Amino acid sequence: MDRLLLEDAAEPVPSFDINLAGERICVSPLHERVRALCGDYLCDGVPALRVRTAQVDIDAERDGPQWSDAYLETLAVYRKIAEWLPTRGRMLVHGAAVAFQGRAYLFCASSGTGKSTHVGLWREHLGSAVTVINGDKPIVRVPADGGPAVVYGTPWAGKEGWQANTSAPLAGICLLGRAEPGASRIRRARPAERLDAVLRQAYLPADPLAAGLTLELLDALLARVPLFDLACDVSEDAVRCSFEALSGRAYDDWKISN
Repeated sequence: MDRLLLEDAAEPVPSFDINLAGERICVSPLHERVRALCGDYLCDGVPALRVRTAQVDIDAERDGPQWSDAYLETLAVYRKIAEWLPTRGRMLVHGAAVAFQGRAYLFCASSGTGKSTHVGLWREHLGSAVTVINGDKPIVRVPADGGPAVVYGTPWAGKEGWQANTSAPLAGICLLGRAEPGASRIRRARPAERLDAVLRQAYLPADPLAAGLTLELLDALLARVPLFDLACDVSEDAVRCSFEALSGRAYDDWKISN
């Protein structure tokens, strides 16, 4: 049974340190599953944040009886981290981030709309040239000095588990929607006209100060990174459509040269 409370354990689950988006974090969990999830991000050093979970944090994540405490604790840990991130110029976003030739692109959509499908098509047609930084919940850093935004991998990567402990400058954001077969299209969008859609893809902390910082980060992000509306079907033509707009390269020319 995947339910192990600290007081029932023969020995406490030990604390461990992880590096997320350049920040060292100490996690003190009730369940070993959290450490297993974070295996690619373990590190040593002086932590900037200490996260400790209790049963009340786990219960707060519960929306049905089907989820184990151990799984729900992984969500509780990330929520505590996400509440803190804006104080460090970072935020959690809901989207799939890929890297291609040193630049990252973020595909955002409501759950079930097709962002994982589209990223899967990039992997299929562009092959090893594409790295999935994170398939569901990456972190974006927006430097206060006006430098380029950077997207980072995290262990929280959705049901596919696509993630890599890596980062890349963010060069484009795509808001995905569905298109009829053969009708994939993309257009540059003005941030003001799509602000509601972007806001829905960012984690907004419960703390008012952190929430305000998140809105400032989003404003700075949209001032630096181009935003696109992408309507796509499930085809190579959809890849061609988004690839050319985001990378500025001719898809067929790249395919021939590779």
